[in-house]
Amino acid sequence: MKALLLAAVASMGLVGCVGELDGGMNGGGDVGGGTNPNPNGTDSAARKLFETNVYPIIHNPGAASDCSQCHNAASPQNNTTGFVAPDLTDAYGTITSYQTVVGSFAPSSAGILTKIAAAGGHQGRVFTDAQKASITDWLNLEVTERATSGGGGGTTSTNESYSAATARVLNNWSACMTLDNFKTANMAQAWGNMQTNNGTRCAACHSTGGYGMLITGVEQTDPNGGPPGLFSVLSENQYFMVMYFSVDLSDLTRDASGKLMNAKMLVNMDSFKGVAEQQPPHVQHPTFNYQNNPGMTALQTFYTSTMTAAGAGNCGTTKLNPPAQ
Repeated sequence: MKALLLAAVASMGLVGCVGELDGGMNGGGDVGGGTNPNPNGTDSAARKLFETNVYPIIHNPGAASDCSQCHNAASPQNNTTGFVAPDLTDAYGTITSYQTVVGSFAPSSAGILTKIAAAGGHQGRVFTDAQKASITDWLNLEVTERATSGGGGGTTSTNESYSAATARVLNNWSACMTLDNFKTANMAQAWGNMQTNNGTRCAACHSTGGYGMLITGVEQTDPNGGPPGLFSVLSENQYFMVMYFSVDLSDLTRDASGKLMNAKMLVNMDSFKGVAEQQPPHVQHPTFNYQNNPGMTALQTFYTSTMTAAGAGNCGTTKLNPPAQ
């Protein structure tokens, strides 16, 4: 029931705010490295792998794998995210700026794979096994580059992989989220009342997960139907979780067993900053104060309490459905 409900949340998010933000998070200007750049810049092997092996898959008009028909950054259809740039120059910076598409870069959290992997594909789009393998290879290399740029050493067959460490941290973070801490932080009220600088309530476009971001004053999802709840979705759906929290693999070491230590969660300030300041490709999104507002204060409070719980030890079973892998 929960899996079906969350799937409905994601699909409902594609039809809200018609006319108001059509193309509003997309296109225009020089995208460059985007709002979530690879630390290796233009020397990134992952970027080169994406441009060579993945971009031709998702930007292939007429092919079953093509995503550009609906998700073209210049003119996305029905208020979907425009994560496919019309030219190769901006392609990498554009797609990596949408965490609803790349997740935490671990293959299990990347919408570019999981949406298409669902039974019957997505909106008639399907990937072949070879195409899935190419996308998986790219995502795994992203995780590795973003981790090894800050240390952590190489991997062997007996060591925990960077993707496995990412999944472990996501699952534990979900387990450590509690409704009591969420309420104490005043998350639902603070985010439900968030506004952009032009006076528009963020929930007007994001209350059902539009554009891959959920912002609502509803606390918990009613299992019998009704709108999605912020705590329910953030703790159960990793695609929405990573819009608020990101996995940090920049300070890794290995213990004697090969487990990666110091992997942790952070508030996803890079993503908030990029959208708030209209950094390409989010050039038409209304600006907002991402540093000093009740929503960010509540988020930091909730983050601190969750981090305290995570630091105290294993919080139990993940709430993510399905669990990160």
